[in-house]
Amino acid sequence: MNLSEYLAKNPKKYLIFDFDETIAKLEMDWSHYFSEMGLLYKKFDPSCQHVAFSEFEGCNDFVRKYGQKVSPLIRAATQDYEKKFNHGLTPYPELVEFIKNVQGYELSVYSSNSRQTVLKGLAELGLIDKFEQIVSRDEVTYIKPDPDGFSLIYDPTTAKEDYLMIGNSSADKGMAEAVGIDFFLAEDFRPI
Repeated sequence: MNLSEYLAKNPKKYLIFDFDETIAKLEMDWSHYFSEMGLLYKKFDPSCQHVAFSEFEGCNDFVRKYGQKVSPLIRAATQDYEKKFNHGLTPYPELVEFIKNVQGYELSVYSSNSRQTVLKGLAELGLIDKFEQIVSRDEVTYIKPDPDGFSLIYDPTTAKEDYLMIGNSSADKGMAEAVGIDFFLAEDFRPI
């Protein structure tokens, strides 16, 4: 079932999109990211065993343990990494066209990428003006699956059943489950 078919059967008002590997794939080598984060973590805790983080929660656990002072350092390191290794993006044409043409929904982006990366990508795709809100790693303390960023999108006067998270990862699905909204796996939109 594609997204249009899903929405015909499950009416929503608010569509929240992940960015990387949902709207487009960042052409970026992520293979060193978690080891670089591990080096940052070791500055706070030399006994840290998270040298090769591979799960989203590792970052959140570290921020919970060492407090808000570490969060801006992680955001800056992420932004630097993305700036250094981002070599462009490959759009997922069906989803890009869906976003360009869909009407009757409030659209948001909720990404664990840096704001700079997300804005640059959305501008390149001609989508930046389609979104009411853009929540990136820069606006949150904790990344998905923690629901920290959802509070910046959610309107408490509306029912959570009116929201749909559209993403590609267990972190996207976990965030949706944590806040009690529906989730749509965006795999149908990837290039073959």
